[in-house]
Amino acid sequence: MKLFEAEQYIKEQLKTIYGEQEASNISDLAIEHITGLSKAQRVSKKQEEISKERAAQLQRDLERLKRHEPIQYVMNKAWFYGMELYVDKNVLIPRPETEELVQWIAEDIKLSGKDVFVRGVRQADETTQLKILDVGTGSGCIALALKKAMPKAEVWGCDVSEEALNVARRNGSSLDIRVDFQGLNFLEEAQQKLLPTVDIIVSNPPYVPLKDKGQMHANVVDHEPHTALFVPDNDALIFYKAISRFGKKRLYENGSIYMEIHEELGQHVVHLFKESGYAQVELRKDMQGKDRLIRAKKQ
Repeated sequence: MKLFEAEQYIKEQLKTIYGEQEASNISDLAIEHITGLSKAQRVSKKQEEISKERAAQLQRDLERLKRHEPIQYVMNKAWFYGMELYVDKNVLIPRPETEELVQWIAEDIKLSGKDVFVRGVRQADETTQLKILDVGTGSGCIALALKKAMPKAEVWGCDVSEEALNVARRNGSSLDIRVDFQGLNFLEEAQQKLLPTVDIIVSNPPYVPLKDKGQMHANVVDHEPHTALFVPDNDALIFYKAISRFGKKRLYENGSIYMEIHEELGQHVVHLFKESGYAQVELRKDMQGKDRLIRAKKQ
């Protein structure tokens, strides 16, 4: 099978599942993953035969894709904020809107004119270094991106899933970015004592009510980890409540919380943080015009 024939074959097999444009995008990624050739390189080599080993691997990958498995899991690879990350079924695939959350934090710190906060000494563990905590770190994408953008900052990430933490630590090691990843259940207040007092709390927590499960694509519901996606219908704000309470106790004065949210729950989250005594609670739309990001400041 020639290279261009293999690409066409994948597109034809997938277009009834994903649509023509998405099938084309997936085909590009799958072929590049198998051959190591970029799209531009493949143009000049399109008449070349692919080896039997690569053809067999391509067929195995195709069968996974036809079962709605995301291409990122098939490749064990995703890109986030200029970083190539390892991903598997134990972590969510990083999304563009989460990059927007990271960018918001980076811009706010840049506007402050420095990547450290100079404070009067109030606590024994307080330093002039910027301290950041990522709650529900998953693949570590947020924590690692912030540490890469602000190397002088101290950054922690926590998650209840040991499998997810293994992925985060693997990414930290391969990227040579030092983040302290800790395993704990953030919803258990007793376990929160293991976490530091910080300047910034950031989180993309589970926020999809279980009732919405039937409206979601099979590639998400059937393959991405449910503990990182879903919350009870009767308590959709469970993680935001926990973050709010934690912030009141463990966020330095004038510190900030940045969160990704369900597009339909923006005003509910804003009300929660205002009622909890936070100031300058801002709801921001993502690039698709959806209410997706929130920042709250501790007075």
